[in-house]
Amino acid sequence: MLKFKYVHQSMLVLILTWVIAFYLQERFLVNLAISKCHWPGVKTTDDNDDSQNTNVLLIADPQLIDNHTYPGRNELLLTLSKHTVDTYIKKNYNVLLDKLKPDYIFFLGDLLDNGRDSTDLYFNNELNRFNRIFNPNKQMYFNVPGNHDIGFGNGVKVPIRNRFESTFGKCNEVTEINGVEFIALDTPSISSTDDVVSETSKKFLNDLPLKTKPRILLTHVPLYRDPSMSCGPLRESAYFDVNGRGYQYKNSVDAELSKTILAKIKPDITFTGDDHDYCDIVHDGGYREITVKSISMAMGKKYPAVQLLSFTNKESFKYDTEICFLRTPYINVVNYVILAVLSGIFIFWWNLKTKSTRFTYTSILPLHDVINIPVEQNSRKIQKFIREQDNEDYMEIKDNLSPLTSSTSSNTYSLPSSIPQYTFTQSNNNHGLMSKFNNTRLGKVYILNKRRIFNFLKRYNLISFIKQCGTMGSIVIFIYYVGFVITLY
Repeated sequence: MLKFKYVHQSMLVLILTWVIAFYLQERFLVNLAISKCHWPGVKTTDDNDDSQNTNVLLIADPQLIDNHTYPGRNELLLTLSKHTVDTYIKKNYNVLLDKLKPDYIFFLGDLLDNGRDSTDLYFNNELNRFNRIFNPNKQMYFNVPGNHDIGFGNGVKVPIRNRFESTFGKCNEVTEINGVEFIALDTPSISSTDDVVSETSKKFLNDLPLKTKPRILLTHVPLYRDPSMSCGPLRESAYFDVNGRGYQYKNSVDAELSKTILAKIKPDITFTGDDHDYCDIVHDGGYREITVKSISMAMGKKYPAVQLLSFTNKESFKYDTEICFLRTPYINVVNYVILAVLSGIFIFWWNLKTKSTRFTYTSILPLHDVINIPVEQNSRKIQKFIREQDNEDYMEIKDNLSPLTSSTSSNTYSLPSSIPQYTFTQSNNNHGLMSKFNNTRLGKVYILNKRRIFNFLKRYNLISFIKQCGTMGSIVIFIYYVGFVITLY
C-alpha cells in the first residue's frame, strides 16, 4: 500500500509541475509581455487628462495558415501547426483586449492565407475558424483587403472580391471616428492594369472630396519609397524589399500610383501591412507611413507585434503611436520539451530505485527485520534449496504410494486418486512446429534475444516506466487542452 501511494504521490508532483509550467507559459508570461504595452497618451495644452483620447488597435496579417500553406506537409503535422498558430494568436489577442481595452480595432488585410483561391465551402469553414479566434463585433473593421484575400493586380478575381466585401465590408470605404476619417483603400485592385478590376478603386479615389478633416489611410500594400530609406531600429530584416514580387504579390505600390494616392488623400499618417515586418518612414511631403508587423508567429518573424494608435481631435488633431510586442513564440515549446525530458528522467529514476524490491528474495516469515537475498548473487543457493525441497516432496509421495495387487510386481506402485492428472492444452501439432522452430538457428537466436530483452526490461523496470510515461503524457495533454486551450474560446 505504501508503494502504491508513493507512485501516485510522484505522479501528482509531476502533474502539479506541468500545471504550473502551463500557467506560466500560456497565461502569466503572455500577460507580462503585453502588460509592458501602454497607450501613448496624447494631451491637449489645457487639459492634462488623456481619458478623451481614442485608442485604436491595428492588427496586420493574421493570415491563418490552412491546408494550402505548406504543400506536402504531413496531415498530422499540418493540423498541429494550425492549432499552434491559432492558439498563439487567440491567447495574445484575448490579453490585448483584456489589458488595453481598445475603442476600435482595424485589420490591415491578409485575414486568411488562401481566401483568393478557395471555394465558397472552404472559405466558409476558414471564416468560422477566423471568427472563433477574433470574435467580431461592431467596433472591429476587417474591410482592408490583402493579396491573400482577393489576389493582387491582374490576379484579382472580381467574384472573390465581391465575396470578401459581402463578408467583411466594402474594400474602399471612409469611416469617421470622432471627427477623423479612416480611409480604407483597395491597393491590390487599384494596382491592376485591367479596368474591370481597378475601376471601382480608381473611382473611389478620384471622387474623394478635398480634405477638411484629419485623415488616416489604411491599405494592405505599402506605398513606394526610396529603397535606400531606413525603416528604423525596430525592424528585424536588414532592408525593405521595395521591388519584391511573387505569385499574386508585390511588396509595394508602383511609384507613380503612390504619389497619386498621397496627393489625393493627404493622410496625416498611413498604416500598411503585407511585409510582416516593421517599417517607419516619411515620404516626400511629410507623409508618415508605418508598416505594421504581423500578429502571427508563422510569418517568419521572431517578434510578432501589433500597433497602438491614440489620437485626440478635441481642439486640434494630435496622435501618437507605439509598437506592442507579443510574447516571443516557440519559447514555450522549448520549455515543454525540456520539462518532458526531465519528467522522463524522474520517472526512470524512480523505477530504477524501486527495482530492487522486484529482484530480491524476501523472507515470508513474520520477522521484525526482513532479510533480502539478492537473486543474482545467490541464485545457486536458491536453486540448490529448491532441488532439495523437490527431492523431499518426491520421497514423501513415493512412501505413500499404494502397493498393487499380489499378481503384480512388488515394486510397482500406483498414484493415489487425490493427485490430479495434468494435461497440455496446446495441440501436439503446434507444439511440434514450435519445437522444430526452436531447434533451428533462427529459433535459438530468437529465444536468446527474447530472454535478453525480457531480462533487460525487468532489470530496469522499463515496462513500468513505459506505462507511467504513457499515463503521464495522456494526463498532461488532457490538462493542456481542457485547461489552457478550450478556455480560450
